[in-house]
Amino acid sequence: MTEPLSESAASPTVPHTLVEDIFGIANGCLLIGLGLDLLHEARLITGGVAGVALLLSYVLPYPPGSLFTWINLPIFALFWSRLGTAYILRTTIATLAIMALVDVVAANLVIARISMPMAAIVGGTALGIGILAVTRHATGVGGLAVIARWLSQWKGWHFGAICMAIDAVIVSSAFAVLGFERGFWSLVAALVMNGVVLVWHRPDRYRSEV
Repeated sequence: MTEPLSESAASPTVPHTLVEDIFGIANGCLLIGLGLDLLHEARLITGGVAGVALLLSYVLPYPPGSLFTWINLPIFALFWSRLGTAYILRTTIATLAIMALVDVVAANLVIARISMPMAAIVGGTALGIGILAVTRHATGVGGLAVIARWLSQWKGWHFGAICMAIDAVIVSSAFAVLGFERGFWSLVAALVMNGVVLVWHRPDRYRSEV
C-alpha cells in the first residue's frame, strides 16, 4: 500500500514574490511603529533594540526612532559578511522604515490617555505580529533579531526562545529606571510580544526562509 504523502511533500513551498515581500515587510514595519508609539505613550519598554531605544529615550534628549537606528547600524555592519548582503540590506531598509513610521504614527495618532495594561498588551501584540510579518519575509527587525537569527542558524536554537532570553535582560533594567509598576508592565509587554513570535514562528509548521 502506498503511504500518504507528508504535508511538506504534498504542499511544496512557493517563494514569496517581490510584491508580497514588500507588502509583508511594509505591514510589519507599520505594526512595529504602532506598537512602539503605544508603549512610548505609557512610558513602557519592551525587549530587543526597540526596548533599549525606548528606555534611552526616557533619559536622553533623543526620540526612540532615531536611537533605534543608531543602535542597529553598527550591529548590521558587524554581521554583514555572516548573514549576507541581501538579508542585511533588507533589514537596514526595514529599520529605516520603522524609524520613519514611529514618527508618522506619533504625529497622526493622538492618544489622550492610555493605561499601562492596555499599552502593554496591545503594544506588545502589535510588535509581535509586526516582527513575525517582517521575519517571515527573510528580514530582521533590529540588531538583536539579527544576532538571534545568526545564533539560531549556528546553534539550532529556537529564534523566539533566543529573543525572549535577551529581552529578559533588557526588561529587567526597566525596574531600576522606571520603577516597579512600569517595570512590571514592560515585562508584560515583552512577554506578549515574544509569546506571539514563539507560538507562530514555527518553521516546522510554516515554511519560511528564516
